[in-house]
Amino acid sequence: MARYIGLDAHASSCTLGVMTPSGKRVGSHVVETNARCLIEAVRQIPQPRHICLEEGTLSEWLYEVLSPHAEKVVVAAVSESRGPKDDRRDAFGLAEGLRLGAIKRKVYDPKRLEEASKKS
Repeated sequence: MARYIGLDAHASSCTLGVMTPSGKRVGSHVVETNARCLIEAVRQIPQPRHICLEEGTLSEWLYEVLSPHAEKVVVAAVSESRGPKDDRRDAFGLAEGLRLGAIKRKVYDPKRLEEASKKS
């Protein structure tokens, strides 16, 4: 059964929110922002894995680190926050958006960039 993972990233830690295709929340993890810890946390989640994170200073690095460990990694445009900041809520919001196909503004797609550079 697929897992949808929202990742709220910060310089020292990342919060992961994990959902099933039906929207059930099955896990929440706070992980140190380092490749080994993130890969270990993601690999403990059953496959297939679909990850969504917001665009930011770490997004390209996170994409490269996590892509080999997921079926799909989506980097979404930052949405306007409604209400108080909460990393766990943000992570589950990203997972929910990915699960529902509601991420409309994807900002980093290396395949698209590669195709564009070939046309140049």
